[in-house]
Amino acid sequence: MTDVFPTMTFSYKNILTGTSAAALLGLLAFSTSSCDKQFLELNDPTRLPTTEGYTDSLSIFNGVTAAYSSLQDFYGRSGGSRGWFVFAEIPSDNSFTVTSGERLNEFNDFTLISDNQHVQSYWQSTYRAIARCNIVLSRAGAIKLTAATRNRYYGEVRFIRALAYFNAVRIWGDVPLVTQEIESIPDAYQFGRRPAAEVYAQIEQDLAFAEANLPVTQTGTSLGRATKGAATALLGKVLLTQKKYQQAADKLQALATGTTYSLLPVYANIFATSNEMNNEIIFAARYTKGALGLGSAFTTWFMPAYSSAQSTALLGAAFTGQQFNTVDTDLVAAFTASGTTDVRAATSYTLPSNPAANAQYYTKKYIDTPTSATDAENDWIVLRHADVLLMYAEAVNEASGPNTSALTAVNQVIRRSRNLPVNTPNANVDLPASTTTQALRTRIELERRLELSFEGHRWFDLVRTDRAIPVMNAFFTRTGSATRIDQNDLLFPIPVQEIQTNPILTQNPGYN
Repeated sequence: MTDVFPTMTFSYKNILTGTSAAALLGLLAFSTSSCDKQFLELNDPTRLPTTEGYTDSLSIFNGVTAAYSSLQDFYGRSGGSRGWFVFAEIPSDNSFTVTSGERLNEFNDFTLISDNQHVQSYWQSTYRAIARCNIVLSRAGAIKLTAATRNRYYGEVRFIRALAYFNAVRIWGDVPLVTQEIESIPDAYQFGRRPAAEVYAQIEQDLAFAEANLPVTQTGTSLGRATKGAATALLGKVLLTQKKYQQAADKLQALATGTTYSLLPVYANIFATSNEMNNEIIFAARYTKGALGLGSAFTTWFMPAYSSAQSTALLGAAFTGQQFNTVDTDLVAAFTASGTTDVRAATSYTLPSNPAANAQYYTKKYIDTPTSATDAENDWIVLRHADVLLMYAEAVNEASGPNTSALTAVNQVIRRSRNLPVNTPNANVDLPASTTTQALRTRIELERRLELSFEGHRWFDLVRTDRAIPVMNAFFTRTGSATRIDQNDLLFPIPVQEIQTNPILTQNPGYN
């Protein structure tokens, strides 16, 4: 039989509104819709699904679509979760927030309280996404589909579930591990925190299945859905995070040395909204502007509080930036030390035109002309080829020390940063064969900071490499801050609302 991949709008009207416990473990359904990026949805899901809603291939297709729409909550949705940058950039030495009214400053200053709304909203977004994936996995087996189509759907939602758990385990450590559909609110109270090792084991299983069942490429209306390469890259990152260095190196080698993905010759073109899902991008959370409720807010969230004239000059319309995620001068200093030939600097940060004395730097990776303040086109890049090259080099270096392949991977990134051909050796910039393990370790840390700034990597890179405490405390000393962090600060608090709702949940050390 042939399965139909529909393109029409389709939504469910379901009957039971969830409660806090339902939100905790994802007793939430979905409504779905299609647009230019067809696996995004229009409506915010708030309903418990009915069994009758899953009767054919169309309903399962829409269930997968709903799972993809969760990615906007992971990485930032206007009116919803501020997204990943709150956890991955603001706590780091790359970024700070000018805004205190939203309590984003608690991430910047390491003064987090467990009732912080951003911790709560990300928890809810995580388990809502997991629930959507579990619903598809529970229901699709009874629907008439070809084996290949069913396994592809399974692979897509298992990839999304793995991504959700990977983000969660890095944020909170031990978390509830839910792998089946929850059909009643009382059932939700049975899930306490499970050891991070168990969560990682499930992530690895999900990604192995996804890797085996997803296509090598996605095209047409499916462009942006998960691929085999996305599963491989994410699995490599999961293994690297667990310090399974040789396994990570083996997993990432084919991507790092293959031809499916490549570094774009021009660094700025990676982020152009006219060049989305280019050859460097392995996976991204997708957004589309046009007053559909599917646009991204990163342009104005990260932009300075411009005057109308300044924002009009930059964006073609007057929008007030909110400075949620502002470039720290310490990152600017790192780029300055890298040299004037580092072409990444021009895209990574700038000052406003006609800056005032107190003007703040901002990143240009998310510049677009929005149709409204929170309706821009910018996708959030989750995985790209430069990330894979640097992860591969790190894994090889930690497993067995520098070798030619590890140095080649890093040198490609360095060459591109100097606007040089990436596959042509250049003695003026390449790391020499005599590079030591420690020297390569230090260089990879720097290159990841400069290459991937404001893409949601810096804080978790520092945690993964056991460098967060020394690097951040040195940063605080350097900048004259009295802040100091310790082991307790490497995880974020479990939302107090969830503990109050489900008392078997426990809090992370250092938080009330």
